[in-house]
Amino acid sequence: LVQTVVSESAFNDAIGAIATFTILGFVLDGCGSVSASKTMLDFFRQAGLGIFIGLAGGYAANILLTHKRYGFFGEYFPLVTVMAVIGSFLAADGLGASGFMAVFVFGMMIGNRESLGFDYNRHDSKTNSDFVDNISLIMRMFIFTLLGSQVNWALLVSYWQIGLAIAAVFVFVARPLTVFICAGTDRRAKWTLRELLFMCWTRETGVIPAALAGMLVARKVPGADVMSGIVFMIVLITILLQSTTTRFLAQRLGVLEE
Repeated sequence: LVQTVVSESAFNDAIGAIATFTILGFVLDGCGSVSASKTMLDFFRQAGLGIFIGLAGGYAANILLTHKRYGFFGEYFPLVTVMAVIGSFLAADGLGASGFMAVFVFGMMIGNRESLGFDYNRHDSKTNSDFVDNISLIMRMFIFTLLGSQVNWALLVSYWQIGLAIAAVFVFVARPLTVFICAGTDRRAKWTLRELLFMCWTRETGVIPAALAGMLVARKVPGADVMSGIVFMIVLITILLQSTTTRFLAQRLGVLEE
């Protein structure tokens, strides 16, 4: 259940980032001048090339970090990982692919190196895990600080009703429908009703939407300030409403592992 929630969030973030800029390009270029089929092809091109770059970068990093013969940089696991992540993102972005997807796939390769046949050192793994946790905490703080600094309170007051309506649709309509359509029809997993209800309420999100909103503002996209304010409101509502009640709900549904 935990892996499903985490994986779903990770895939959503990567795909959502690609979809955001694909649709943005479609809108800004003029819906009449760009065909929907071309937009879809561009979407799959960005995703596919990003996946390839992430796989290549992750495999190369695993060799340099953990291979018995070629693992020259095993002692510098955190530093090499960060450099490789930045390199994968820049390479994908330079080739017109999704840097978010490349970094996401890279992380999967590094996080599952034992399954890929590479050496697994528990001490190095814990060191790297602690380093990534600290870096991710700092980055999340920066992203939310950036998002908060771009919020126009006057616009927020003007559009608070729209923000509440969108948040309500996301939480009480779109999310439950998605969970029951996708997971409810999965006969192999044999999800129980309690597990489905938990997934309807719980998800790991907020950072990527906040980052994308900040990027839209930085690119001076028309209406980006309004979108940024609404994103800020929705993220704030979901964090306060859902994140704080996750443990209580897990206890009530009997899916909490002490």
